[in-house]
Amino acid sequence: MGGVIAGLKALGPMRLAALGGVGLALLGLLAVLALRAGDPPMAPLFGELEPRDAAAVVAALERQKVPYRIAAGGTQVLAPADQAPRLRLLLAREGLPAGGGVGWEIFDRNESLTTTPFQQEVNRLRALEGELARTIRGIAGVRSARVHLVLPRREAFSRERGEAQATVVLAMQGAQRLDRDGVQAVLHLVATAVPGLKPTNISIVDSRGALLARGGQALAGPAAAQTQEELRRGHEMRLGRAVEELLERSLGPGRVRAEATVEMDFDRIETRDERFDPENQVARSQQSVSEQSRGAEPPPTTVAGNLPGGEQPGGGASQESRQEETTNFEIGRTIRNTLREHPTIRRQSIAVLVDGVSEPVEGAAPRWRERTPEELNRIAALVRSAIGFDERRGDRVEVVSMRFVEDAPADAPDGFFGLPISPTLGARLIESAMLALVALVAILLLGRPMIGRISASLAP
Repeated sequence: MGGVIAGLKALGPMRLAALGGVGLALLGLLAVLALRAGDPPMAPLFGELEPRDAAAVVAALERQKVPYRIAAGGTQVLAPADQAPRLRLLLAREGLPAGGGVGWEIFDRNESLTTTPFQQEVNRLRALEGELARTIRGIAGVRSARVHLVLPRREAFSRERGEAQATVVLAMQGAQRLDRDGVQAVLHLVATAVPGLKPTNISIVDSRGALLARGGQALAGPAAAQTQEELRRGHEMRLGRAVEELLERSLGPGRVRAEATVEMDFDRIETRDERFDPENQVARSQQSVSEQSRGAEPPPTTVAGNLPGGEQPGGGASQESRQEETTNFEIGRTIRNTLREHPTIRRQSIAVLVDGVSEPVEGAAPRWRERTPEELNRIAALVRSAIGFDERRGDRVEVVSMRFVEDAPADAPDGFFGLPISPTLGARLIESAMLALVALVAILLLGRPMIGRISASLAP
């Protein structure tokens, strides 16, 4: 024992302090590794949560004494991977996550006797807004929605009451847009769900700041206030959606993207066309005149006729007849007045981007390949038929095959270096390897010289 103490003293105070520091660091790393090894692997429970929903989910997990972890700035909640499906069902039974709004379940809570009529009215307004937002989120392409209602109250001794108003804010999924028909659907959905609310008092705005429906202006009918840009953009969106819906039947959902560009002529033209048809003659009037006359001519003067007792010669009789017929014809005439108020398409072009084909390979991952020119020509023929292609007008259709970026599912963990290992398990493996490397370096750099000195001091 004395030899060991003498050997330690021979190392010097600096080496002893370094040896002690390395030993403490090694023990700390081993303790952290042991604690982390005791934690279960975590998996995403919910993602992209509103702050209110995230707080409600965390509170529910704490009541059930379930370990959890918050990630992505508080918008994602992680739970043990083996308990994630069961926890989702339990939270769904409690109505979580509510989607950023409160529905009619707000009245399931026991109200106290001190609840005022104002609080009840506010709860009713919140419930109505939450239910409308949930219904709108069910529309394809809508990621989230918020509804703001203004329901004025008629004051006492007042005969007039203000009109109800509403504002809807939509957040779409990815690059999707809500076309004109979808905007009208949302508008009339809100109008029919709120008593006394007119469609002209509803404004709809998307998350990009685009005004989809103006409050105080109608959407349907010829009186709809649409600018030229709105008309053009609406037609482009209808073309793109029609092509995508047509091709997704065979290519699969999310494997095609179409963008249209339309040039429109908004000139207001009035045309008057007057034509005469000489072959199309119609008798307009007809007049017929017929005359007949008879008369006796005086006898001629002769010598015998002038003698007394002579025979008077007889006179000759005259007869005259005349017939006249007049017909007035009208030449056929066609007058055509044409007034064009709606815009016409001057030229349109559409670009279609389709995903390739994944071919299975034995013993390996599927191989992606581009579509053949024959397949692209068939797709282009379908697109031409769908959009009313007119080559004389200068229309263009471009179909390109490129690989789409596949989004990993939110609930499934990504692979780790291409291996079927969750990121949590991969991080733990890296931590264990680092701790093992630190321990090996400590043994080689400090333990080995120290053991050599102690052995040399103990040797006779």
